[in-house]
Amino acid sequence: MATQPNRIVAALVALLATAALSACGDDSEVAPTTRESASDSPSVSSSESPLPDGAIPECADVWVDGATLPKDYTACTSDGETVKPVKRTCGFGAKLLEHDGRYFAMLGKPISDAGDLETNDDYQQLLSSCQA
Repeated sequence: MATQPNRIVAALVALLATAALSACGDDSEVAPTTRESASDSPSVSSSESPLPDGAIPECADVWVDGATLPKDYTACTSDGETVKPVKRTCGFGAKLLEHDGRYFAMLGKPISDAGDLETNDDYQQLLSSCQA
């Protein structure tokens, strides 16, 4: 059984490898987390539990360590407000999404809980190699 640091490193290596092979995106923005009213944002659906049209999933239901971030993910809700992820565009075109200063993933890939993105060495290495 792998230890938690080994699981994180393995997940990061898998993220980098799959992201390098995935299709490039065209959105190059790096935006901070923003909140807006639910009526102003596009609908988001989860492949695990379909939501009614126009419904946005709860952040606690989406951002779960080890779960897969839906390929069509754009936002979630927390306390009735829409929360958009921080997007970081990698040099190879993929997007690295962050949530709540602790979670990160690429669309359609496993979510990792770094605890604190600013102090997590594995995440910082991934971000550095992503933006190189």
